[in-house]
Amino acid sequence: MESFEGIEDDRVVVGGGSVEEEEEEETIFVAVGKSIEKSKTTLFWAVQSFLGKKICVLHVHTPAHVVALKERKSAVNKLKQQAFKTFRGLERRKVDEILDQYLLILNQAGVQADKLWIETDNVENGLVEVITQKNIRWLVMGAAADKYYSKTLVELKSKKAIFVCQQAPVTCHIWFVCKGCLIYTRSGCEDRSEQENGPAILLLNSEVETTQHSKLESLTPRLISSDAEEDTDGFEETCCSGQSSWSNNSMFDCSTLLLTDEEEKSEGQATSVVSHRLQAISGAKNSKQKVFEEVMKRWKEEDHAVEAKCKVRALQGLCVKEMSQRKELEELLAREKQEVERMRNQNDKAMKELQIVEDQKSVLVSQMAESDCVVKELEEKIISAVQLLISFKKKRDDLRIEVGNVKRRIQDLRNPVKREASVCGPGLLEFSFMEVNEATNNFDPSWKIGEGRYGSVYRGLLRHVHVAIKMLPSYGSQSHLEFQNKVEVLSRVRHPNLVTLIGTCPESRSLVYEYLRNGSLEDCLACKDKTPPLPWQTRIQIASEICNALIYLHTNKPCIIHGNLKPSKVLLDTNFIGKLGDMGVFHLIPRGEDTDKSVTLSDNPRNKAPSVYTDPEYLETGKLTPESDVYSFGILLLELLTRRPVLGIMKDVNCALEKGNFNAVLDCSAGDWPLEQAKQLAHLALRCCEKNGFNRPDLVSEIWSVLEPMRTPCIAPVSHSGSKEPRRIPSHFVCPIFQEVMSDPHIAADGFTYEEDAIKGWLKSGHNTSPMTNLKLDHCNLIPNYALHQAIIEWQQQQW
Repeated sequence: MESFEGIEDDRVVVGGGSVEEEEEEETIFVAVGKSIEKSKTTLFWAVQSFLGKKICVLHVHTPAHVVALKERKSAVNKLKQQAFKTFRGLERRKVDEILDQYLLILNQAGVQADKLWIETDNVENGLVEVITQKNIRWLVMGAAADKYYSKTLVELKSKKAIFVCQQAPVTCHIWFVCKGCLIYTRSGCEDRSEQENGPAILLLNSEVETTQHSKLESLTPRLISSDAEEDTDGFEETCCSGQSSWSNNSMFDCSTLLLTDEEEKSEGQATSVVSHRLQAISGAKNSKQKVFEEVMKRWKEEDHAVEAKCKVRALQGLCVKEMSQRKELEELLAREKQEVERMRNQNDKAMKELQIVEDQKSVLVSQMAESDCVVKELEEKIISAVQLLISFKKKRDDLRIEVGNVKRRIQDLRNPVKREASVCGPGLLEFSFMEVNEATNNFDPSWKIGEGRYGSVYRGLLRHVHVAIKMLPSYGSQSHLEFQNKVEVLSRVRHPNLVTLIGTCPESRSLVYEYLRNGSLEDCLACKDKTPPLPWQTRIQIASEICNALIYLHTNKPCIIHGNLKPSKVLLDTNFIGKLGDMGVFHLIPRGEDTDKSVTLSDNPRNKAPSVYTDPEYLETGKLTPESDVYSFGILLLELLTRRPVLGIMKDVNCALEKGNFNAVLDCSAGDWPLEQAKQLAHLALRCCEKNGFNRPDLVSEIWSVLEPMRTPCIAPVSHSGSKEPRRIPSHFVCPIFQEVMSDPHIAADGFTYEEDAIKGWLKSGHNTSPMTNLKLDHCNLIPNYALHQAIIEWQQQQW
């Protein structure tokens, strides 16, 4: 057995025959498949066409997918590797058994045969590779499947046949056969003499005929001849068996003598001799026939004996293979039994561990149930304690309100004049320029939050409090005392819906206000920094709060007119409570002949471009009136309803109302507006925007009477008893420690404001850290927050 290897790409080539290199040129290779029935016709054609030639059965085996994967690194244990090797061995034995059946068929036909097979993942590539390695000169293979055969078939139909025909070495002569018929021949070319380059099939057939003829003559001389020759030979044989030997000439002479006239006398005698000779010839024929039959019978018996021996040998080989295979399977089965036993032991161990875990789980579940019961009891106790605490706090708040009312009445009775002075808050804080400079990070441009006609606004951290610092223009002449007096006048005007003035810096002519984190109404309506749109409830609340602030300013004595009302001047705190800013700032800017005309007062409309929010009468007369703020408030209200560009907003709303299509101009991003209330507000806003100031509605009797009922459901819902609850407490009014509205707010070193008793008790108890951040405090000094204190007092007065 010759075996050759060398195929790359993870393939193995196995040779299964004894084809010697000197015999390869005279060997006919026949390509066969796994199906014997489909390859019989091609094999029989080769046997009939090349009698006397040695036949080699050639097979290309493509392994199954599992085998083609080979022994990859993904094999995780020895059992899988052994199973893979066993499967591979079984598949190779099956291939050998199929090829042995081909050899058995050829042996039965008396043909010398051998086998050769290769294992690869592609049949046509394997055929070309074997032809190249073994230098095959003669090859017979199928041209197409038998079912595609027809008498008109003259070309190759199989993809494998076409590939081999194109890619095989030119030295190989290939016959393509289909259903026992030659379809196509590809001639091979070599560097030989022209005499050897003739058609290979004719050369082989001539050699076969010569060999066959000589073999038949040596075995049965003159048995296969014509009838005339048989008669003559019989006649000669008879003559030779008599008294003398006859030749052809003597026999001719004898026959001639019988016919001459000169021998007429001996005609009867000659006739008897001829008849005797004819009988001898007939006897010789019969004896020859018997000899021939005996020879044929002997040949058949020898063929049967040879066939029986071949079958016995094949069966013995199969038996040996089956026994070895059975032995291997038994060994594999024993190993698998051991593996199964090992897995069973592991399973038993895992089940025991699982049982232990289940027991532990039941214990934990019972413990969890007990814990849940304890938690539930504690929650119930906490809820009851919270409810009790709430009831106590409510009683305490009611008592405090009653005490405050009593105190206020007592004060009113004792000194009615002091009620007027309650508007004046405590003294403003005064800051140095160094503090302002440090608070704004040296007036860092990135800290600037606004810039306008009346100066720039910076955010800053001043004495641990977030503030907004407005730097007023420094042009013109104004004494320090005059500036302080005007600031003192502004500080007396305090309202929950007005931005609180905390302090001032006379050196830098700057005002320090409370810092409102939600920016301006203009930014919120534009959804700056991707902030969500304001809901319609919040918008109605803001409109009512601005209206409330204007009423406070207009009813003050003397009357205060804002004069520059627009969304950028409305600021929002953390609870989206609207506060009006820049109130009376223009009074702090000096006026005179030397003042730059580009920054003149807001009450001179001829020195600046008119704004959409500006009262048309003010543009004509140059005189501010309370109706001027009403006009600006109407434009602001239309913008809250529609969030449309201010230019042309009155025309759009008016047309929508006239056409009954008001929904088209409402801002849908605010939610589902109550349509009737929205229409009522739109009509009110258009009245506010009348060109004639006398036609505009009054703030208190008309505008506030419309906004107040709409504001109540959004801010102060009606309780079950029918009485209105107090307005919600602003978060910055509540002490972080006591969680109550502060009566004496003080600023600690961490920047947070606390009730004085709360923060002092915290520090006296030995703490040196912030109650809010848990960081160490730089110092334990406290600063009174007068601005917040005044705002809390005003808020409480509104509640009473």
